[in-house]
Amino acid sequence: MEQEFDVEIKEVLSRVQKVKAESLDDAINKAMDMYYAEQIVLGAEDMKGVDFAPISEGQLPSSLKKNGGKAR
Repeated sequence: MEQEFDVEIKEVLSRVQKVKAESLDDAINKAMDMYYAEQIVLGAEDMKGVDFAPISEGQLPSSLKKNGGKAR
């Protein structure tokens, strides 16, 4: 009989953005401001990977327990 499982699918998007600023802290703040103002929008071209993991550790199949819950 089939059971129901909660599987989290997590996509990782990442981009390196050049930011002119007086200091690293200022650059990070500017990048955050740009991101939250939707001046930087990550999309499919920024895809770096995908991970599949059960929500509950008790749901881990034995094949994934050896790999820390990570597929492939």
